Amino acid sequence: MRVLTTNCSLRGRSGTEVVTIDLALGLRRRGYEVCVLTPMPGPSAEILRRHDIVVADDPAKIPWSPDVIHGHHNHVLAAALAACPKAPALFVCHSSNFWFDGPPALPRVRKLCAVDEACRTRVATDTGRGSDEITLLLNAVDTDLFEPRVALPAKPMRALLLAKNNAHADAVRIAASKAGIALDEIGSAFGNEADDLHERLKGYDLVFATARMALEAIAVGCAVIVVDGRGLAGLVTSSVVDDWRARNFGLSLLTRQPGPETIAAEIARYDAADAALASARIRETASLSAYLDQVEAVHRGLLADRFVPNAVDDLRATGAFITDWLRRLGEGMIPENFDTLQAAHKFAAEHQGVVAENATLRQQLAQLQARADLLAEDHLQQQQTLEARIAARDQDILALRQAFDDELHTLRDEYAMLKQTLETTIAGAQAENAELNSILQSPLATLRHHAGAWRERLFRRK
Repeated sequence: MRVLTTNCSLRGRSGTEVVTIDLALGLRRRGYEVCVLTPMPGPSAEILRRHDIVVADDPAKIPWSPDVIHGHHNHVLAAALAACPKAPALFVCHSSNFWFDGPPALPRVRKLCAVDEACRTRVATDTGRGSDEITLLLNAVDTDLFEPRVALPAKPMRALLLAKNNAHADAVRIAASKAGIALDEIGSAFGNEADDLHERLKGYDLVFATARMALEAIAVGCAVIVVDGRGLAGLVTSSVVDDWRARNFGLSLLTRQPGPETIAAEIARYDAADAALASARIRETASLSAYLDQVEAVHRGLLADRFVPNAVDDLRATGAFITDWLRRLGEGMIPENFDTLQAAHKFAAEHQGVVAENATLRQQLAQLQARADLLAEDHLQQQQTLEARIAARDQDILALRQAFDDELHTLRDEYAMLKQTLETTIAGAQAENAELNSILQSPLATLRHHAGAWRERLFRRK
């Protein structure tokens, strides 16, 4: 069977690029002829070319007419359908947000697929189809390449941060540092993507990641905390691993703010034994071999459909798709070239990180304002209490001063009265003394004085 697959880029190690590489190499090993159409080839394209897989950056370079088109990204799939007018196609939605992951309304897209429940909901909403009509092609991991590591230690010693955005990086660094865990960083957010991640993961006990990176780390046997700049889900455990895989360890799980405290709380939940159970489950249910079996079944279903394409319907639908593309371009929703598109995605991720950081700062500001209000209220109460105590003290001082003044005034009056009495007594004594002196100046006068005094005592007795 000849399969043409499409992807907007083969320059790096994004989720869809890794899926495309694994898909192409896996089908090639199973005897398929495979070609990949991408307008942006790069280092990842060279990986495929080294395995004799054709990578075309122009539809005219597709070497043969495919039996099936396996489409990622609607705009590249539309180009492939236009270049290959007889081939049926399937479309795989990889994002619940990006415009180019929306299902294209093209007649030869006979099967719609999604990589997780959030994407399936988007496809169902955009097309009006039931969820049961959209096939889940959950992301898988090459378990032959991502071999299991040795048993985890009881306490994590080394951690790895894998990220395409970095709004959460500082929080992870702080939490890891407080836990005494050495932290390394890999990813486009840090400008150091790795082609040998399958080997590097074996050297880490704990990994911070989302989506495919989280899946690969779990498969190796690392304990994984699902977190990125968009939010925090938490530690992957054996009780949630199936549900979280169905949600691609992605956006729909990232419901909490990734702060140092919340991340530290998840680190504290580290459980080596449970991480081993989660890893065993992923290796059992998410192998690349099982994924390829499912893909081959979908491809066979397309061929069994025996759909006869109608060139007029194809042209009309393609025209409508191009019109929608141009409308979006006019509205500024689509950059004029794919290089700008990548820059726009990077900016969008950074912007989302800034928005999240701004929300965190606003929350911190509200908390600080509430604290300031409490301190101000407490200060006001203390000030009022102090002012009341000062006023009471002033009243006491005033009362004491008045009592002192009254007592002083009384003492002054008594002093004046005593002084006047004393002066009168002294004056009387002085007069009497003068009189006595005059009497005593002669014997006769003295005799007379004593006689008078004797008569006075005598007659006073009678």
